Amino acid sequence: MDLYIRIENTQSSILAPVDIHTLTLHQTSTFYDSILWGLFYGGLIMLGAYNLLLYLGIKDKSLLTYKEYIVAVLLWQLVWGGHFKLLMPSYLATWFSAHTDIIFIILGLTSGIFSITLLNAKDNAPKTYPFIKSCLITYAILAICCVLGIFPNLWQNFLVYAVSFLAMFCYLYAGFESYANRFYPARYFIISWCILISCSLTASLHLIGFLQDNVFTSHCFQAGLFIQACLFSVALMDKHRHQLQQEVEQATQDLTNNIELVEEQNVRLDIARKDAIAASHVKSQFLANMSHEIRTPLNAILGFSKELHSANLSPEKQEQISIINAAADNLLNIVNDVLDFSKIEAGKLQINNHPFSPNQILEDVVSIMAKSAHLKHLEFIYDLSPLPEKLIGDSYRIKQILNNLLGNALKFTDSGQISLIVKGTEKDHGIYELELKIEDSGIGISKDDQRKLFAAFSQVDDALNRSYQGTGLGLVICQELVKMMHGELSLQSTPDVGSTFTVSIRTNLLNTTLSIKPDDNWQDKNIIYFDPNPLSRHCGTKILTAMGGNVTGVESLTFLRQLTAPQDTLFICVPGNKASMLPSILEASRHINANNKIMLYSGVESLSARSDLSQYFSHKLRLPLTLGKLNSLTKQTVKTPVNALQQRLEALPRARILAVDDMEMNLKLLTTWLKNSNLQLTLALSGKDAVAHCKEYEFDLILMDVQMPHMDGLEATKHIRQTPLNLGTPIIAVTAHAFKEEQDRLLSSGMDDYLPKPINLSDLIDLIKRWCQITDATDDSLPSFDWQLALKNSNFNKEAAQDLLSQFIRQLPELAAEIERLNQAQNFVEMQNAVHRLHGVCCYTGVPALQIICEKIESSLKLQQIAKAQQELPRLINETVKVLKIVEQDKYLFTS
Repeated sequence: MDLYIRIENTQSSILAPVDIHTLTLHQTSTFYDSILWGLFYGGLIMLGAYNLLLYLGIKDKSLLTYKEYIVAVLLWQLVWGGHFKLLMPSYLATWFSAHTDIIFIILGLTSGIFSITLLNAKDNAPKTYPFIKSCLITYAILAICCVLGIFPNLWQNFLVYAVSFLAMFCYLYAGFESYANRFYPARYFIISWCILISCSLTASLHLIGFLQDNVFTSHCFQAGLFIQACLFSVALMDKHRHQLQQEVEQATQDLTNNIELVEEQNVRLDIARKDAIAASHVKSQFLANMSHEIRTPLNAILGFSKELHSANLSPEKQEQISIINAAADNLLNIVNDVLDFSKIEAGKLQINNHPFSPNQILEDVVSIMAKSAHLKHLEFIYDLSPLPEKLIGDSYRIKQILNNLLGNALKFTDSGQISLIVKGTEKDHGIYELELKIEDSGIGISKDDQRKLFAAFSQVDDALNRSYQGTGLGLVICQELVKMMHGELSLQSTPDVGSTFTVSIRTNLLNTTLSIKPDDNWQDKNIIYFDPNPLSRHCGTKILTAMGGNVTGVESLTFLRQLTAPQDTLFICVPGNKASMLPSILEASRHINANNKIMLYSGVESLSARSDLSQYFSHKLRLPLTLGKLNSLTKQTVKTPVNALQQRLEALPRARILAVDDMEMNLKLLTTWLKNSNLQLTLALSGKDAVAHCKEYEFDLILMDVQMPHMDGLEATKHIRQTPLNLGTPIIAVTAHAFKEEQDRLLSSGMDDYLPKPINLSDLIDLIKRWCQITDATDDSLPSFDWQLALKNSNFNKEAAQDLLSQFIRQLPELAAEIERLNQAQNFVEMQNAVHRLHGVCCYTGVPALQIICEKIESSLKLQQIAKAQQELPRLINETVKVLKIVEQDKYLFTS
């Protein structure tokens, strides 16, 4: 049965169907109806709360307008569905019931504002944006009209519905325009409005009675609003995802641009690096050429000037020769400083660690610097603490640092004294730290000037540069050397007072025995040490006390006169500034009964040559007192030859040497040096001449200049290696090129050793002795094996000698068998090479008889005397068997 009830009010009139149910069916339908409305309201509230929380974190306006839209939908449903009576006061419920069209206006306004913020319509939908604004303005005008009641109810409802449909189509078109402009989150926006427009049309047709009443037609608009709210939320999430994607793409694009910029910069840097390497190569080549061009004439200047210095010349000429020597040495030091600095810039400066005696290098430096200080009327104080006898480090670089710092102290000090204070500390893991302190009473350096002191080519000011001269590289080189030896270089200075440079250098401890220790010659000896200089007196008494002496330090002549007890040793020190007191000192010390009386002096003039002082003193030594000078007082001295180098020259073996150089003055210098030796010197002015000589004569050693016109030393060496007479002759590279890479290149190109210019005669003698180990003894008189000779050849290193001998014994049978095989095959060229290899290893393993036999066979093969070489071959085989048997019997390989 259908029952219709007419419901009339002042706003509108509709037909409302009424279903009459039983109580049970009514309760059931009410239950499900409550669940559905609960889901509707709950879903909208959850969507609003979720997006509100997102807004608190993201601060996107579209999230806030979405919340307002959700509130409008909830308000519309509360009013339209009649649920507002349960929540609102009666007067509000009555007012909203009379103005339902205002709820539609609020819903249209909030959805329009949300559409603008979601789509960013001003940018993504510029064509539709003005229409949306017009719709919003129209909504606002209609709201005012509804509140004031300007239009009749029917017209008012019609206008609201018409504007709402128009607004919905504007919003939909804005969605399409935004999507066309690549704003892809608009797709959910479009779908939501399509659904809501369809639902609105259905609800309108139902409202005017065109569609029958049912559950769908009655609730389709509410369902459309709920679906739209959900899709709006999805669109918001997609918008945020789209924004993140755009940010990632922008960041990626920025990163790509940055990478391209970095790659472009890398290309520029690579080009700059290649240019820098090319410039560095040009600079290195320039420095190498400069070194060669300067060192070559310096070789002759230094060589001949030192020869003249030892000649019997007048004092005036001797002084002139000394000036030439000093100027040439200074020029050589400047060249070395520039080369060291260039190595530092190129990162090629190296530290060569080896065992050394710290006391010996200090003794060498002090002896030279003390004499230089005395010539400037300065006192030199040497304060030495006990040091180990042997350390491992770069003694050459340590001496270079000392010479540089002490040289600067001498240069910038005009009066007073210079002090060298040396001590050391043993660290963990076998490390020993040397501390060198150089003090002076010179001009000093202000704090502002100290900052630029360690800059290259820099001195404190130009006036000093003109007054004292120098390259300004010394301290830079010292600082770098100290860093490379894991140390520190520090400076403390006061203007017009003086400076103190402190250097700490780390070395490895090799021998823990101290160089200054109790000595039987000084133990419990009564010693008087007179020195009016307090610092010098402290240093002298310190050494003597450490060696076990009972030392009494004396400063005044009054106290010296009061000493009457017998003494073992009396030291009298006469500083240069107290030389006028010498007669008074002699008078005050004459009564002292001492077994030894020793004078120590400073000053320009040497007192050791004064014969009148010999009646008072047994020894006269130059200050400061050092360990070496004390040892010389107690050891039996051997009279040194007048010219030690000449004695070494005369002891050289008989050998034929070929000297090759394109500068005649260098060859003349070699002739002058070697004329009184047993060497037979042949000269060649070019590489071609050298090759021609080597084709005709056999030489024991070839001194080859590298840089020569037409045919340089390297090319000449290649041709000489192809000559039968000098196939294995040692060739020594003699050149002024100072870089290690150049030295390595020369050695790898076929040369056997390296001799730098300017040539030092002592180094030349050592080189000749090393490569010309020629003996005149017959092999019959020589032993087959000499263990002491093997030890000597290994510098008395027993483990090294055993290792060399072990390797030699393993190779000997194979080498002997190869020589026999090549002889039978009559391959005498390869046989000569094999004999040369065997000859080479014999020189270091203590087999003199086998060495002589190899030498004879090799010489015969070089001279094409095949029959003579074959006659010696059985003796070589027999001697090989003897050596193997003797070594096996004596078990040298297994001794420890």
